[in-house]
Amino acid sequence: MAAHCRPLFMTEVKVVIGAGFGDEGKGLMTDYLASKMNSGIVVRFNGGAQAAHTVVTPDGRRHVFGHFGSGTFVGFPTYLSRFFVVNPPLFVKEAASLNKLGVAPVVYVDRACLVTTPYDMMLNQIAEIIRGDSRHGSCGIGFNETITRSLVDDPSPGLFSLTVGDIGDEDLLAYKLWLIKEEYVPLRLAQLGITSVPDLYADLLASDSVIDHFIEDVGTLLGAVTPADSRILSSFSSVLFEGAQGLLLDQSHKFFPHVTRSNTGMQNVAELLVEAGLNECPVEIVYVTRTYMTRHGAGPFPTELPDKPYTGIEDLTNIPNPYQGALRYGLLDLDFLAETVRNDLRFADGLDYEAKLAITCLDQVDHKARYIVDSEQVDSQVCDFVEKVFDTAGVRAGYVSFGPTRITVFAVSFR
Repeated sequence: MAAHCRPLFMTEVKVVIGAGFGDEGKGLMTDYLASKMNSGIVVRFNGGAQAAHTVVTPDGRRHVFGHFGSGTFVGFPTYLSRFFVVNPPLFVKEAASLNKLGVAPVVYVDRACLVTTPYDMMLNQIAEIIRGDSRHGSCGIGFNETITRSLVDDPSPGLFSLTVGDIGDEDLLAYKLWLIKEEYVPLRLAQLGITSVPDLYADLLASDSVIDHFIEDVGTLLGAVTPADSRILSSFSSVLFEGAQGLLLDQSHKFFPHVTRSNTGMQNVAELLVEAGLNECPVEIVYVTRTYMTRHGAGPFPTELPDKPYTGIEDLTNIPNPYQGALRYGLLDLDFLAETVRNDLRFADGLDYEAKLAITCLDQVDHKARYIVDSEQVDSQVCDFVEKVFDTAGVRAGYVSFGPTRITVFAVSFR
């Protein structure tokens, strides 16, 4: 057996994690960091197509990334890890949008990725509509429903589960879709206590064309991706992990059930680093927050305000929808931010890491920054606010952003 020699270089590893309820600026920071790295790949390590990571390039191109890494404009390929949930129709739609912008993304995908079907999306939307004012805050694309379906073990484990490894067999795919339509959907509706389905959804649930269109989208997806496992990461000199949602939406957070069915922080990253043999590489973990807080969807929001905290706030991505409603705003609680970061860093134990912060949307502050610290509201100059955020979190270096593109991001240090 050949001896294994220590590599001549250590892979550069960076991680982008949202420190709030999502919508913190992870797309911006991923694009910025990718522009500073060499020969890299972006890893989607949680979530699925419900991510909405906006990137605006210096030349004016704009895209909201869901399936694809936010380093795509820089030329980084994307690796959809086994923790990612693939949605073929939305993948195909997003790929077409990127093609119109002159981008042909390179995507690697783990065969173990779960696959969302149109039935998961419909079940998700039906449930949220019926919940009314008690809705969970889902964005309605079937992420949680996909995971729920994959865990059903009666009458047999895995009967209704569907993975990327399954969908390459068209006969198996057609059979699974028939099972989901005829057996799982009625079972799940009963579990949800739903006895009457809106007419539009009833017609779609009964239609065979839903399966035909989905199989067509699956074929397009399979022609655009390359199967791979996490070992592929070791072939790149730079690896950039891009988180979806935020730490306050982690499935183990106290705000359950108004969370996502996902580990949104370092837990999945640490596992993937071990699998790829990169756990001894230095890791830069960047926790991202806006100057203020936002939440899209129902659920607790301790510092919520009745309106935007600054008149200069403009958000073109988070438009109101029937399932999540309108974007909600609140003040940034520095102590809560620090606690959230500390709690997540326990999953980085054993890694050679440096924690950093990134504060976005500083250009949207009117005159003074408003925030909460020691349970009191404080108004201060922007420069004092930035230093106070870093100091409270116990982090001495990171990034600040004064606009929507990578050229408005600056590295800062308080060492």
